[in-house]
Amino acid sequence: MWSTKLFSSTVEWEMTPVHTIKEMLTVEEQKHKSRTQVYPWLKGFESDLTVLPVDNKNLHDKCHTNSDLPLDCKDLKENCQTNSGVYVIYPYGDHSRPVRVFCDMETMDGGWTAIQKRINGSLKFSKNWAKYKDGFGAAEKDYWIGNDVIRQLTKGKNSGLYVSFKLTDGSRPYEVYDRFWISSEAEKYKLNLRGDFRGTLGDSMMKTGSSSTVLNGMFFSTSDRDNDRHGGLNCADLYKGGWWFNSCHRAFLNGKWLSRGWEYPWSSKFQSGTSVRETIMMIKRH
Repeated sequence: MWSTKLFSSTVEWEMTPVHTIKEMLTVEEQKHKSRTQVYPWLKGFESDLTVLPVDNKNLHDKCHTNSDLPLDCKDLKENCQTNSGVYVIYPYGDHSRPVRVFCDMETMDGGWTAIQKRINGSLKFSKNWAKYKDGFGAAEKDYWIGNDVIRQLTKGKNSGLYVSFKLTDGSRPYEVYDRFWISSEAEKYKLNLRGDFRGTLGDSMMKTGSSSTVLNGMFFSTSDRDNDRHGGLNCADLYKGGWWFNSCHRAFLNGKWLSRGWEYPWSSKFQSGTSVRETIMMIKRH
């Protein structure tokens, strides 16, 4: 059962598993290394670590407790973690690469893993191939989880995609795609969408009305890796962000924040990034 929390003045999140916390807290086990040497993401929060007791008696029948390494936010939700926030997941199935992510435990029964999140535009998304491959940002603020992690989370799995914006009028339109996965780096992280879509945004990725703007089946592009279908320019360089560009797009969540140059964040709903206050892309296994 996952039962630990971290607190700070500005951040609150739950972390797992219990034996990982014990490793951080036991000086002997860490051979006198500081916690931040072992877990660099703890910098600034190492004095705020608190282990909380959990009453397993009432939760035992409701929760699945067959693993101490949650692969994603759905695993955490099934282990009775019901609060949205920043958690640690283990998409590779071991301790080799823990990943800090934002989990939405409320929308559509919860268990959604955020692969992209922007809440204030403090982080520029005009990054190179290596940054998009490995991920960048902070899960409690703005971040891209990393294309390698997205591939690992969706490889061989039946996952859905949830896309949502918060607009200047306070509304939060969304669209859900039945099946989503990306291919390997060798295949340039090709975008794959299948099945139906539904929501209040309307589709701008699969059926755009033009073969030059459909994003399904497109390769990922960055300013230093031009994999789009536009013969005359690099769409990622032009629009200041990595994405699955065609020639170029009708949906694009990684543009220059609050800029008129951020064209077509989601063309079926709005045309300019000046309308956007937050974005999020989330995935969940069916």
